[in-house]
Amino acid sequence: MTEATIRTQPPDLLAEVRSQPFPWWAMLVTGLLGTGFGVAVLAWPDISLRIMALLVGIWLFMSGAAWTVGAFIPGRGKSAGEHVLTGVVGIVVLVGGLLCLRDLVTRLTVLALIFAVTWILSGIAEVIAAYRTSGVRRAGLIGVGLLSIVAGLILLFAPGLSLTALVLLTGISSIVVGLGEVVLAFYLRRTVH
Repeated sequence: MTEATIRTQPPDLLAEVRSQPFPWWAMLVTGLLGTGFGVAVLAWPDISLRIMALLVGIWLFMSGAAWTVGAFIPGRGKSAGEHVLTGVVGIVVLVGGLLCLRDLVTRLTVLALIFAVTWILSGIAEVIAAYRTSGVRRAGLIGVGLLSIVAGLILLFAPGLSLTALVLLTGISSIVVGLGEVVLAFYLRRTVH
């Protein structure tokens, strides 16, 4: 790209591209890695699901340990009941994490349960929030909330099918985002040079 070509680009775009804190090739590398990750997830969905479940087990174990330790740290305005509740939650999450790390079936069940409960609760929250608004916003919140509740219930009652769909969506979205980053990297390279 010549200096004359650069001068014809919109000045705001050039300033934004030049002010990026990362070089174009870093975007290219992350795009290629993301695309590779997506292909790997789609090529080996069973292994991918096992790894995701293992990470959930590690996350639960670490969270439970943090909650348990947090129960013993004095806090301003925390009652003894709050300390006990924090400790109980910490121990339950810690034990759940240990069970996940020990048994694959438990890991997959916990993974499905976490996603299901999250979607159901967020859907209920959106439906409740809808009643504080009106018009199109209310309809949108109710629609998204109901979809979230339905997705959570499907995951709760058909976890095997839902977890497979989760792995497929992870793989496909990683490929799409990765390819988008590759295209953006070449665009950045072209505008900088």
